[in-house]
Amino acid sequence: LAALIGNTSLLDEATLSDKNATHMSENLAQSAGSWLSRGNGQESLLAIRSPVLTGAGSCAEFLFLDNGIPLRASGFCNVNQLFDTHFEVAARIEVVKGANSARYGSNALFGAINVIGPRQPARSELNLTLSEDDYYRLDYLTGSDSYRDWQAAVSVSSDGGWQESSGYKQQKLSWQRQSAWGDWQSEQHATLVHLNQETAGYLQRGENAYRDRALLTINDFDNAYRNNLAARYSIQLTQQSDAVETTITPYWRWNQMDFLMHFLPGTPVEENGHYSLGVIATQQRSIVADVKLSYGFESELTNGFLQQSQATDTESDSAFLREVLPRGQHYDYQVKATSVALFTELDWAFNSAQDAFVAVRFDHLGYQYDNRMLAGNTRDDGSECGFGGCRYTRPADRNDKFNELSLATGWSWQLSPKHIWFVKYDHSFRAPHTAELYRLQNGQQNAAIKPVNAEQLEFGSRFYFSNGYQEIVVYRLNKQNGILQDSERQYINGLDTAHQGIEFEGRWRWRSNLELNVAASYAIHRYKNNPSTTDSIKNNAIDTAPRWLASALLNWTINDDWRSQLEITHLDSYYLNETNSEQYRGHTLVNLRGFWTVSADSEVSLSVHNLFDTRYAERADFAFGNHRYFVGRPTTLSLRLTHQF
Repeated sequence: LAALIGNTSLLDEATLSDKNATHMSENLAQSAGSWLSRGNGQESLLAIRSPVLTGAGSCAEFLFLDNGIPLRASGFCNVNQLFDTHFEVAARIEVVKGANSARYGSNALFGAINVIGPRQPARSELNLTLSEDDYYRLDYLTGSDSYRDWQAAVSVSSDGGWQESSGYKQQKLSWQRQSAWGDWQSEQHATLVHLNQETAGYLQRGENAYRDRALLTINDFDNAYRNNLAARYSIQLTQQSDAVETTITPYWRWNQMDFLMHFLPGTPVEENGHYSLGVIATQQRSIVADVKLSYGFESELTNGFLQQSQATDTESDSAFLREVLPRGQHYDYQVKATSVALFTELDWAFNSAQDAFVAVRFDHLGYQYDNRMLAGNTRDDGSECGFGGCRYTRPADRNDKFNELSLATGWSWQLSPKHIWFVKYDHSFRAPHTAELYRLQNGQQNAAIKPVNAEQLEFGSRFYFSNGYQEIVVYRLNKQNGILQDSERQYINGLDTAHQGIEFEGRWRWRSNLELNVAASYAIHRYKNNPSTTDSIKNNAIDTAPRWLASALLNWTINDDWRSQLEITHLDSYYLNETNSEQYRGHTLVNLRGFWTVSADSEVSLSVHNLFDTRYAERADFAFGNHRYFVGRPTTLSLRLTHQF
């Protein structure tokens, strides 16, 4: 990280192993400016230098990768897709902050998360984690040190759920292999993930309902569920000769999901999925001693589908909702997508103390949309809904194309061997999501929306010293032409927002047995204009955007056999709506972990989540006149047994 021009948090193997996270949110607490808002089970919504976004933007404006390959194709993401990663046994997690399309392409508007693994223990390893509410997880890691090295990891978990009619069963398999084919080195990765989840929805029992112990386990959506299956394979081929390095990475992905949309009137069922074939090819060469040029292309073909149906009539006190949300099929469409990207980057070391780079990328994304139902906003049998038509609208077959150019440039100056400054500028984009183009409502026949753009400027300073390091980064990110649903529930462009803040990460070690890790950020997120809305929101704070995010992790090695870890996380208050009339007060949590080395082969660890039994909400929301909460877990004990053989 020392020479990196830009801000990236690196969560290393030791940090991830000690955390033994049951949800990705526990890991990201150590990344400044990041907040993974936990829903029920394995569900989540992300914020990196941003508010917590909802709808298609909640995944389309972040890029999620597994060993450098996107988890989903552009235009086909899902807000919860981080559960497709095998983070439980990851070797490291990289959190790239802010706009980065020039290096990653569409979706890297606010940031990117790359999960790398599985980790490679010195010997085969077995971990058993037991916790309250009938939770268990078994992780098994093994491998070979022969000429054709390989590693594999399996995780099997089951959670009885601490709320009524909740819980999940999940299985994950990761495999990687390194080998040589002549003068080509190859690294293969394969991942298979299956999730079967009973889902607890929002608690809706009035303001601050999450503080009432008697309400914590209530689940008003006892029939909600989510099923997910995902598979990925890639092979990276690398050849190095003299001053040229060539890398070619073909890959394949497939996923399918179905879930009850318990958060919508009528509770329809959605089924979606897609499969992709793609390739990434790059070449890097030294032009002269201090100048390197890299260039390449990416190409991907995707075939995806989405279906939405409702088994029964909508139950509501509103005659309007009962009429415009009928039973039957709502959507049934297929999209074939083609993406091609060309990119290049020039890196120049001016002298021993100064470096600079310029990166340019051109992306083309095309959608071929095929509506497999009647076009329009009728019922599935062609009959009309009253009150002006059914809510769900199916546009006719069409093709859409998007072409965008991304740019990044940066410069770093090493004032001393232990002190580095950098500045970086990015112009980034994200293409419209297929759901924003073809899953229309209220009679909208054509969503003529364009890509979203963002410009970011950041300054950073890193200090390294004998017992640690610290990094401070200041940034400003402006998003233009954001996609939103207006008051008529139609997709339009026109939302401009401003995001600025300061991020700090540091690590210090005292003597040989005390180490402190700190990650903190202060940010202001505001609306810059009044898009189509009845309320004036210009200059208002964006909802679900806390100003302060902070965590501190103190490691204490008591002796050769005993060590402990104290973690404090803080989430500031935030507004729940655009008009800033409703608010969540925030919370601070304390977690405690202890580790006992039983022998050279075995370790026992005990963790206490929410040590002081704080009443808190993982995420608060205000919609349709109601306060809604994903309730945080009370004090929870977990035991882990680790053995290597």
